[in-house]
Amino acid sequence: MSKGFAIADILGGQARQDAPAGQKMQVVMLPADDIEPNPENSIYEIGDVSMLKADIAERGLRSPLEVLPARAGKYMLLAGHRRWTACRALTAEGVAGFEVLPCVIRQSQGEDDDLIALITSNATARELTDGERLRQYIALKQALERKKAAGGLDGRVRDEMSRITGDGTGTLGRLNAIANKCIPAVVEMVEKGEISLGRAYECSKLYKVQQVQYAQHGYASLPDVPDTVLDEAVKWVVECGLAEQLKKFDYVRCDRWNYTGGNFDAQAVEPKELTLDVDGVDVLVKIEAVNRYRLSVTQFDPAEPGEVVARTGLMDSDLYDKAKVLYINHEALERFKAEAADKKAAEKQRAADDRKWLTMARRELENFDHWNLVDKNTRLGFTVRARQMSDGGHLVVAVDEATRYDGQTPGLPYRECVAARFDANGQRVGRDGAVVAPDWQKWWYNPNGALEQYIAEDIKRAAMKQEG
Repeated sequence: MSKGFAIADILGGQARQDAPAGQKMQVVMLPADDIEPNPENSIYEIGDVSMLKADIAERGLRSPLEVLPARAGKYMLLAGHRRWTACRALTAEGVAGFEVLPCVIRQSQGEDDDLIALITSNATARELTDGERLRQYIALKQALERKKAAGGLDGRVRDEMSRITGDGTGTLGRLNAIANKCIPAVVEMVEKGEISLGRAYECSKLYKVQQVQYAQHGYASLPDVPDTVLDEAVKWVVECGLAEQLKKFDYVRCDRWNYTGGNFDAQAVEPKELTLDVDGVDVLVKIEAVNRYRLSVTQFDPAEPGEVVARTGLMDSDLYDKAKVLYINHEALERFKAEAADKKAAEKQRAADDRKWLTMARRELENFDHWNLVDKNTRLGFTVRARQMSDGGHLVVAVDEATRYDGQTPGLPYRECVAARFDANGQRVGRDGAVVAPDWQKWWYNPNGALEQYIAEDIKRAAMKQEG
């Protein structure tokens, strides 16, 4: 059974001390139905009161509630929302003795002082969540600032906040940074318990566009500058910032990856803040060198010029397209086109000649059985024949008769063969005709296409010698 109220001494007419010192506290019994929660108490969370409810049911309500007179004979809570909630829950469960509750009636000192009193009663009463601490900080700071502006506070706001909450200047500074620099989405994460005050404080050091990503993942990068803005920034760099430098480069024979020849110097650009016209909208950016090889384009929030919203790096390759249009040497370009056309025609002719030499070589190999016979071993089935080379030497090819293809086939009509090269004196040499050559260059096994190409090159050499 509930013990009810353990305040016999109070009901007996005694008084106790309460702030400010020396002021007596008069306790009265008020119907619980006439007491209403304070809207300002939304700073705090009622949370789970099951343990508090059990304690009150066992030992009684040992501390009176503090209330303010309200409309229509009602009273509004100033301190004791969790105790009042626990008592109402007990009554709802049929536990007798909590229909009326002991209260101290305070007189309103004005909205700000009433709010400060509410916060004072809650600030150190229990361990607050991070969300409660942040909401408490914001509400208390605003109330104290209004009070100071009205002449009701002599000292510093931060000192009074520290006295009320017990927080040191470092903690108050971090709360201030979160309240003033974090975007609403991050503040909401703190209030919902999704991130800690520590994570939120790290967010406060970042640009706004980075804060949500950092809050969620612990890291954040700046978004890239939009293409339309970057295009205008590149235009300025090409036409103004690095114009004299970019005019000197070769856009005819080089591409975007080598046109500067290692002579690009981004540091020739002085840091420059520009207002760019992007589709009729003014966009504030800053262009500056990061190092010799890289520029940085930073875009700012037009409503907060110091607030960065995007950043992108620029290399010389990013400037190539616009620079080429402006600075290419058209006379050199025409010469290059003519040279390219001549080169293409020459390559086409060379390819046709190569096909001709290859066709001739293939026909020679098809007629392998008519080459000069060097040796033939009918019992073993091996045949050795030779072809005279343009340098007077010979190409000697040995085939296995058992590997002859059935029917007509392009090139050598054998699957298995060994080839070797000899000079005009009959000395074994390398494939290139050199006397001194590694052993692996002095013979071929199953050369197939390689042998065909080798003979084609010799036919070509012979033709060129005859022409020359």
